[in-house]
Amino acid sequence: MAKLDGKIIFIAGGSGNVGEGIVPVFLKQGAKVIVPSRRQDSLDKLGQSLGDLATDNYVPIVGNIGTLEGAEKLRDEIIAKFGRLDGVLVSLGGWWTGNKPLTEVDLETWESYLNGNLTSHFLCAKTFLPVLAKTKGSSYTLLGGTAAEVPLANVSPVGITAAGQLMMAKIVMEEMKDSGVRINEVIIQGMVKTKVMEAYSQPNWITPKEIGDFTSWLASDEAYMITNSILHINQRSQ
Repeated sequence: MAKLDGKIIFIAGGSGNVGEGIVPVFLKQGAKVIVPSRRQDSLDKLGQSLGDLATDNYVPIVGNIGTLEGAEKLRDEIIAKFGRLDGVLVSLGGWWTGNKPLTEVDLETWESYLNGNLTSHFLCAKTFLPVLAKTKGSSYTLLGGTAAEVPLANVSPVGITAAGQLMMAKIVMEEMKDSGVRINEVIIQGMVKTKVMEAYSQPNWITPKEIGDFTSWLASDEAYMITNSILHINQRSQ
């Protein structure tokens, strides 16, 4: 029996650069995987890339996790169709290539990254953690990066929002420690070999599949002892 047989998993950011490598791993492990996106074409593209894995267990759903109304609508649709959730994986946010000091970052850019990299995480946690609390043995996993812990110059919109997301994770771990939901943050230390970065990748880079292998195990009953933890995935040593 596969590790996630019978589990209903919501992957926020599942159609993104990292998420598109995570989704097939969860499907191979037997989960029913719900993937939201604001764009139908992104969901169609993901479905095509899944090939034979795009069975009834792949559940694409058009919706916006970046607004409270959108997040609640997604939640209501999922509960109406499936009745519960067993796990949520949150892979939201993006990198910034502006390469400017904080004093030169314009307000529009700042607000865009605040919304995309932090507020979206707040809305996902606010909306879906209460749902998970109703399911025994459920899990909530957040993906973060090195910028959450290390002050990197000239990428302040990413670093500050990543640090905020990490603190948010620690706070909900404390607030929900008796809820029965296993909440964990996975910090990806180093570069990820996504499709858009493949031309620049190095042999020691982490692959989205490897992230999927680890997080799918973390969502399984085998990982019952892992909770309220900040975990790190490191690059291979060269």
